[in-house]
Amino acid sequence: MKTKSLRIPKDMMSAIELVEKEEKIEEATAMRKLMRIGFETYVGNLYKQGKVTLREAARLLNVNQIEAMNIFLDAGIKGNLDTSDVAVSLKRFAA
Repeated sequence: MKTKSLRIPKDMMSAIELVEKEEKIEEATAMRKLMRIGFETYVGNLYKQGKVTLREAARLLNVNQIEAMNIFLDAGIKGNLDTSDVAVSLKRFAA
């Protein structure tokens, strides 16, 4: 694990302190947890916009594709395919 220093605004410190208190964890653990949630959200939005595939998103998050899909479903991200994408795939499969 790498150590970095950064300036944290007061409102973010309040969020970190809330997570510390609610989950009874250390400050550093709370910070890592919030960063992970933020990164999952960021990658989820990239996936939703079609900028990364599910495979790429899973690789970025260091989880398998099923775990990535579950993370996204929990966040309300259902996928980035529309009916025309599915129809093209079905035509290719049938050919």
